[in-house]
Amino acid sequence: MEAWQTWEHIIIRCGVAVVLLSVWTWRFKLSTRFRCRSAQNMTEEFKCYGLSKRTMYAVGAFKIVISLCFLFGHWAPFLIRPAAILLAPMMLYAVYLHLNKEEDGYLKALPAYLVLFFSTYLVIM
Repeated sequence: MEAWQTWEHIIIRCGVAVVLLSVWTWRFKLSTRFRCRSAQNMTEEFKCYGLSKRTMYAVGAFKIVISLCFLFGHWAPFLIRPAAILLAPMMLYAVYLHLNKEEDGYLKALPAYLVLFFSTYLVIM
C-alpha cells in the first residue's frame, strides 16, 4: 500500500481540504477568534495584515484549488504532493504574519501552524 492510500494520509488531506474550503467559502464573511485583531471577516483580516484584496482573492483561489487536489487525490494521487508543496510556504507565511502582529499571539496562529504541519506531512509522505 502506498502512503497516499493509508487511512491517516486520507484523513489528514481530506481534513485539511475541508478546513481550507470552509475558511474560504462559507466562513469567509464570519468572525472567528483566529482573525487578526478585531477583524470580522477575511477582507478585514487581509487588510489588517497589510495585504490587498487582489492578494486575498489569489490566495483564496489557490487554497480552493489545493483543497480540490487533496480531495481528488484518491483518484489522482499525482495531485497531492504538488498541492502540498504549494500550500506549505503559504502557511509558513501565514504563521509569520500572525506572529508578526503583537496582538495576535500564538492562539491566533494555531490554525496556520496546524495546516503547515499537515501540509509538510503530505509533502514528505
